[in-house]
Amino acid sequence: MRIAVISGASSGIGLEFAKELDKMSFDELWLIAKDDGLLDNIKHILNTKTKLIPIDLSNSESFNEIKKLYEEESPEIEYLVCSAGVGFNGAFENITQKQIDLTVSINCTALSLLNSISLPFLTRGAKIINIASGSGFMPQPYFAVYAASKAYVISLSRALNYELKKNKISVTAVCPGPVNTSFFSSLENVKEYKKKFLITPQKVAMGALKAAGKRKTIYTPTFSMKLVHLASKLLPTSLELKFYKE
Repeated sequence: MRIAVISGASSGIGLEFAKELDKMSFDELWLIAKDDGLLDNIKHILNTKTKLIPIDLSNSESFNEIKKLYEEESPEIEYLVCSAGVGFNGAFENITQKQIDLTVSINCTALSLLNSISLPFLTRGAKIINIASGSGFMPQPYFAVYAASKAYVISLSRALNYELKKNKISVTAVCPGPVNTSFFSSLENVKEYKKKFLITPQKVAMGALKAAGKRKTIYTPTFSMKLVHLASKLLPTSLELKFYKE
């Protein structure tokens, strides 16, 4: 059974991945998201048979459920898309313990565990797509925990891409700037200039799938993020930080 697995599938970038992968003739799409009432509606807009997996990714015990499903059905995973993510902006001193824990558990721990438990079921030539962020290219004051968590995703993806070459499995870290989703709209006191760089989640998903097809390790959807990526390589961190203001 040929499948694609998508986390964070109920909205935003994850939902757009589901729509795009729906066009690729899989036997099933396995959609993972918190049971918030949105997930069940998605199967009605897709043509591919879907398996809904409503779990809380912040609870590491939830991954036993996914692992059990893998072991019971022995699927052949051709695409694994880890799109679930959270983040909170503002001064670090105002970010709560709960917010820090949730950011790290979803963006780092959950993504790592999903990559890990899926490995035995990935086909030769399979593609892993991990949603990172342009924020992960450099430290970002007033978005510190989120940016650090996405730097983790970039680093992990690069390492896994190297390790899994022997099985012809590629890992692509997707690093967009601001994306027009409910995540972005929920952020507080967003600078007006950032809104000018908004792109659609559909553009991110379509571009990421093309990049994964070319086995790219890093994918930046926009020219502005390509410049940020380049600057992160050329400029010292002390100079980069001078561009940030509260």
